[in-house]
Parts: sequence; structure tokens; C-alpha cells
Amino acid sequence: MSRMLNEKVMGGSLEYTVSEGQVCVVSCQVQEGRFEIPDFIEGMPVTQIGKKALLGNKILRELVLSGNLQEVGDWAFAHCDSLWEILMPEREIRFGKGAFKGCGCLRYIKLKDKEDLKLAGLLAAVPVMLEADYLLSLPEAGERFWLQKLDARLKTLLEKPDKEGYSKQVLCGEEDLMASLEVYLNERRKQKARLCYMRLLNDTGLETELKEQLEKYIKENTKGCEFEASWEVVLKEHGNEQEYYRIFADAGGITEENFDELLFDMGESYPEMKAWLIRYKEEHNPEEDFFAGLSLD
Repeated sequence: MSRMLNEKVMGGSLEYTVSEGQVCVVSCQVQEGRFEIPDFIEGMPVTQIGKKALLGNKILRELVLSGNLQEVGDWAFAHCDSLWEILMPEREIRFGKGAFKGCGCLRYIKLKDKEDLKLAGLLAAVPVMLEADYLLSLPEAGERFWLQKLDARLKTLLEKPDKEGYSKQVLCGEEDLMASLEVYLNERRKQKARLCYMRLLNDTGLETELKEQLEKYIKENTKGCEFEASWEVVLKEHGNEQEYYRIFADAGGITEENFDELLFDMGESYPEMKAWLIRYKEEHNPEEDFFAGLSLD
């Protein structure tokens, strides 16, 4: 059995084992928001992160992975609730099951030596929002055929019937979690709205037809519709992020009938974004026909 060793690193310390001159990180003790797993320890390449090495860490926000990494074990980063971004090498890495499960805040998976935030945003969505680990082929990320596969998966999720899965939850005794069909459907629509915003924010290679489909979904789920999922996602999850308001507005989420209600919902919580919406209306309504092209009809 390999002997457990310790090493201090940027942001804390880690325990590791050595096999055939290569290092496997077994567990990490994170003390700061940014944690770095080095390329080498004692001159030996760090090639593996073991099963559950960072499972459930509540402190971790930024993670830098070894440039020599080849394998990530099952649930290695699962349920790191605050994890915002990961920096990893642009090489083929074997990811175990559930490696990113429950990392709901993950916004960027950045590739070393490639400053492309939109690609980083798409990569972060792959294991969390799209549940498509087969797209975690880092050397292919951003290529045309990779983007096509990503968008095919996105469309599949977007077009899936909202009721799908509800009966199964009820039969499994989860009716307390989803107290009614209406609540369940609204949550499913919010999931779809999140996908729409994600892809419109990270629009690398986004084809016109899909762009129009995503914007249509936002428009059909705005304030005043049967479900208000696209507005709820903006207000409750991205209240101070202007880029989300911009996408919401450009997609037709603002209508003549709902503008005052949007401002009312914002209350006193987001004064800057409230002012931005008012400016947006004024800039697009120099006369009085601003809403003419924004009708839901």
C-alpha cells in the first residue's frame, strides 16, 4: 500500500501518494478561496486527482489544476458549492463519474494559455447544466464539430416536454419536494431559461436559427406569461449582472404591459439595474413606439 505524504501548496495543503514516479492527489485541505495543485511535487509529475479529493468543500472558489493532469476520480469536485472557476490544461483528461456533480455555481472552466471566456463558459456548462460529460474533450473544445454536438445536446434539453419526469418523482415519494405540477413545471422552465442565457452569453459559433429559438423561449416566459421563468432567473439569480438584463431585453422580455411590473419586482434591491432598464426603454423609445416591436403576439 502506498505511503501517504503531505505537501503545502498555494491555498492550503494536500495529501498524496506516489506510484511509478507519478503523484496522485488523495485529499486536499483548502484554507483559502484559491487553491492550486502544482505540476510537480518533489520533481514528480502530478497526474491524478483521486476519488472525492475535494468532495463537498465549501471554501473553494478558484481551482488551478496540474498541467500534467491525466485523470480525475469519481466525485473529485462534487458539491463544491462555491466553486466558480477552474483552470486546467488543454489536454485529454479522463474524468470519473460525477466529478462536477452539484457544482451549481461553476461559471468557467478555463484552459491554460487560452484566454477565451466564452469557451470557458461553455465548458463549465457541459458537466453541470448540460450533463454531457462526453463533451469534456478539452483539445476539441471550441472546434466546429464540438460546438455542433454541444448545441445538439442543448436543443434536446430545450425541446424535452416539461412534464417529463414528474410522475416518476411522485411515484418515488418526492411529492413534498415538488408540491404541485405547477411548481415542477416552473422549475423545469427555469432550467431551460438558464440554458438559454448561458448559450446567448457564450455565443461562440451560435447559429442564427438556434439564437432565435433561445430568444423566443425567453420572450415566451417573461413577466406576464403563464410562466415567468426567464424573468425569475434574471431577477432572483443574477440581480446585479447587467449582461443578463441585456439578453432579456434584447430577446423581447420587456413589453408595454409588463415594464412597470418589472420595475416593481425589482423594488429597491437593484437600483443600478433598475436605472439601466429605464435607460434601455428611453434609448429604444425616442418617440412613443418603443414597444411596437416587442409585443408577445
